[in-house]
Amino acid sequence: MNTTQQSGQGYQHKDNLFIDAPLATFIEQKLLGNNTADAAQFFEALSVLVEEFGGTYRKLNQSCQEMACEIHLKQCQASADKPSTINISHGSSKAILDEYSCAIPSCLLDVLTTTVIANKQDMMLSLSTTNQAEAELMEAVFARAHCLMGFDSQHIEVIRPVDNVACIAQARKRAEYHDSQAMVSHG
Repeated sequence: MNTTQQSGQGYQHKDNLFIDAPLATFIEQKLLGNNTADAAQFFEALSVLVEEFGGTYRKLNQSCQEMACEIHLKQCQASADKPSTINISHGSSKAILDEYSCAIPSCLLDVLTTTVIANKQDMMLSLSTTNQAEAELMEAVFARAHCLMGFDSQHIEVIRPVDNVACIAQARKRAEYHDSQAMVSHG
């Protein structure tokens, strides 16, 4: 694959990854504020996340949805402009290719950009997940992203999905207990 012809301005090679040039520029200039040390650390962290979690995420999310470079850039810009919302996408993104020129799972870039934004803003964000396996993976990815970026505190909380059947059963059990207690105390 010729990575210079893939998008309008081509790809930049950063730490075993090929990153769409406009997205790389956004990350370096807007997200990280032209700090080259932070940019090197960011791309190295992203490369590690792809290596450590890319295969697991691909197995978990069999979605064939592939996001175009421009769409992923707009999503990253929206997250930076409005940091109170987390945009974690499913599928893969053509905005970043791994060393084999395969699109990476888009959530890995989203996790890293969200981690940087939340740390910059010193805010706590919550992310809801749809299943237990996804919750466990997201917790591990966010924890690793914080570690790789050298941040002291965790700024992202992953909310595990609620088992509605178990909640209803628990509520019924509590209601039955309270009703019988009420009858005993009044009788």
